[in-house]
Amino acid sequence: MLTETSLEAFCQLAKTNSFQEADRRMGVSNASLTRYIAQAEEEAGVALFLRSRNNCKMTRAGQQFFPLAQQLEQDLRRFSRQVDILREGGGRQLRVACGPLVPRALVAPVTQAVLQALPDMRLHLEVNARMAPLEKVLSGEMDIFIGDLTHTPEAEGVEILVMEKRQVVFVAHPDHPVHAHGTCSLADVLQFPLASGHLHKHWRATFTKLLGGDQAAADRVSLLPQIESDDYHFLTGLARDGQFVVGAVEETFEEPLALGWFKRIPLKAPITWNICAVRKRGVSSPALEAFWRELSIYAVNPVAA
Repeated sequence: MLTETSLEAFCQLAKTNSFQEADRRMGVSNASLTRYIAQAEEEAGVALFLRSRNNCKMTRAGQQFFPLAQQLEQDLRRFSRQVDILREGGGRQLRVACGPLVPRALVAPVTQAVLQALPDMRLHLEVNARMAPLEKVLSGEMDIFIGDLTHTPEAEGVEILVMEKRQVVFVAHPDHPVHAHGTCSLADVLQFPLASGHLHKHWRATFTKLLGGDQAAADRVSLLPQIESDDYHFLTGLARDGQFVVGAVEETFEEPLALGWFKRIPLKAPITWNICAVRKRGVSSPALEAFWRELSIYAVNPVAA
């Protein structure tokens, strides 16, 4: 019988062509993964992979089986989601994924507004700058993704809210030497150690362009940041010691700025942040609809309430 675990094992191995990587992603031993693949091949009645010492690849039958397995995997996730909705009574559970710049700027005010209408809403928030957002939303693993627009290109089967562009600010301890520059260029700021969330390719391209756009600029950006974390409490704690510059949206630094822990670094050429929210079409629950309506208040293409 093709179990959910053997199905996942087949899909992970089909995507990676590596037993080592597939068992790492699943968190199982190589022996367990081999057993799950054998179960999948027994159910299919054919060999699904050609194995060698260092890797493997799908057989022709495996290539034909792969889209069927992916569809079944998505159906099982949708089934599990609907069961969760029934179990928790009325669709009050919501799963939201976002990057590290989003929680204070958008998720917090939207959540507070939704809780006034749905005080028993249960929210699971995953903060991770390295996720594959469309895959998580389309598979039903997450209800909403909120993040950089470059992470969510046009795709079938989703709704996208484009938010108003926001400015990224940099802060440092009031005694940090960066403040001696007055109004700074990005090059001035990046003379000093940077602590930030994950810099994906859009931010790296932006930084490279602002630093001159040549190979020297690209090489310099490739070394950033010195400290990388999706936990901004950790990053602002480092910056309080006076060594690091930290960048985010202004809400992230609201309390530290008010308390005088940091001073904002004025920029000659402000950097803007492109952000959007994504949900799968045809999926609905009270919590999802309420959250989406509140998000639309911040959008430049708001949906009808």
